[in-house]
Amino acid sequence: MDGIGILVGGAGLVIAGVALWVTRRTHRELSRVKREQYYIAQKLNALPGKIESAVEPLRIHTALLARGQCVSDILIRRGQLYHEISGSEAAQLMTQPSTTKGVFLLDVRTNAEFAKQRIPGAKLIPVEDLEMRHRTEIPAGAEKIFVYCAAGDRSRLACDFLSRQDYANVYFLKDGLQGWPGPVEGDQMGTLIQIASTSKVPSHSPSTMSSSAHS
Repeated sequence: MDGIGILVGGAGLVIAGVALWVTRRTHRELSRVKREQYYIAQKLNALPGKIESAVEPLRIHTALLARGQCVSDILIRRGQLYHEISGSEAAQLMTQPSTTKGVFLLDVRTNAEFAKQRIPGAKLIPVEDLEMRHRTEIPAGAEKIFVYCAAGDRSRLACDFLSRQDYANVYFLKDGLQGWPGPVEGDQMGTLIQIASTSKVPSHSPSTMSSSAHS
């Protein structure tokens, strides 16, 4: 009887152990399923916003076309509100006489930054003043509106804003002034500097730029 009791007790322990293992495994599986359901629910909740973000540029472009404005087919195909170009690309475009005539160069930094160093011919409108000043100071008929700041953060905000205000030809300089290889002018350390523009785009070290510009 003692042997039978031991066997029964041992079997009971084994069964209890298996039951505990199954319970823990089931709990882990349920937790995994709940996590997956949560992530799926989050993605579904975010889906309308993503669809809206994707459709909004097309709505804006359609409204501009309805008003008779010219909208780049590149922006329409890509679903973007504005163009993105490098400083080198912008500098090359600005050396072409046919392009320069239709370009409006917008600097959205602060007054102090602008006085210290700027791209020749740029118009200063700090990003926080755009809402009040864009209608009267940025020509709606400009063929291209190049927007830059120090490193790109503020100018991206400005491009997004302008693109929603019926400007269909906005160009974001991705790296801002620190990525601009062309001529610059300004009052640095109390000394006026200006690099004359030539047929070739002068080289201006980005590292030198970044030491005097900030986001």
